[in-house]
Amino acid sequence: MKMRNIITTAFAALLLAGCSGSGMPEIKNPFEQPSLTETYVSQFADVPIPAPMSTKVSETLVTVATDGSKYGLESFSGRVDGVSLANVMMQNMARAGWQLRGSSIGVRSIQLYEKAPHYAALFFKEGPVYSSMDVWVINGVNVDILGAVPAAHLNNTGASIQPAARQSSTSAAQVTKLAE
Repeated sequence: MKMRNIITTAFAALLLAGCSGSGMPEIKNPFEQPSLTETYVSQFADVPIPAPMSTKVSETLVTVATDGSKYGLESFSGRVDGVSLANVMMQNMARAGWQLRGSSIGVRSIQLYEKAPHYAALFFKEGPVYSSMDVWVINGVNVDILGAVPAAHLNNTGASIQPAARQSSTSAAQVTKLAE
């Protein structure tokens, strides 16, 4: 019995000595929330993305305009809390000069931003392990082009649909029919 105790003690000492060296990989806590404060820039130059989020290439479609600006959808996924992600994106977008125009935060969240002449819509969905984020960036509508809306897109009164500032005009908007 004394010999078994000596062998067990020696084995435990060797085991502990081997574990304390740098040869063992560090085991991370799977429930630990990664830092969302570090950001990177992906497809859209003025939309900061938290570092734990990675691009889902199969769900991304970004086009480049003639002036070099990019528009479209970029999808991300990461092992983060969805509500925390939505809150951090509010801070990141404000720092990047985007103005928040509306939001709803929960298990499924949405945020709408404006940075003239662009708009951004961020959609968040929280899953059991991973959260996803879709970032849509679009160009704003040129108000002057609304006068060229085809007759098929007129409202019931026969007047074209225009922003409130333009509706107060006494003359009716002239609508040109597009070639068929």
